[in-house]
Amino acid sequence: MRASPKALEEWILSVAPRAVAYARTLLDRPDRAEDIVQDVLLRLLDHPEYDLLRDGEKLLFTSITNACINEVTRRRTLRSLHADRPDEAAPIDDLASGRARNPADALVSREMLDAVGAELRRLPPMQRAAVELKAMGRSLRQIAETLRVSPSNAGVLVHRARRRLKEKLGPHLPGELR
Repeated sequence: MRASPKALEEWILSVAPRAVAYARTLLDRPDRAEDIVQDVLLRLLDHPEYDLLRDGEKLLFTSITNACINEVTRRRTLRSLHADRPDEAAPIDDLASGRARNPADALVSREMLDAVGAELRRLPPMQRAAVELKAMGRSLRQIAETLRVSPSNAGVLVHRARRRLKEKLGPHLPGELR
């Protein structure tokens, strides 16, 4: 059964922000993440046999994962020697948002965000996708379906990613979290 245009529009509006946020975690260029999500949505809409209202989210996140992995593994990156942060989105500025109590807290928060972002980008694409999906609240079964691996392999991917992040981010963590 083909969904009505209005129902499809509502579905897209409900899943697109999360899809773009997910794609941004897998790529180092926010503009490419938005392009990939748009391309994936258009490809999904071109298949009338898909019931997007029922299965669309699973199809969408699986397709985004695959497209981002293809983008990361196939793209050659040229970076300027003069740029401090090439092709990166600026981290959240806690001082501007009013969340930081003082400039030192803002600096520590920014340093932590930079370190987390850098370490996430260093993870292999499958581990990064698994840990990002887990952070979005997905179960291991859902992660396995999205990444097209077994649930136990999804658990291994999440575990290895978390272990690597903890090892690399140890100097930035408070004493009780190390």
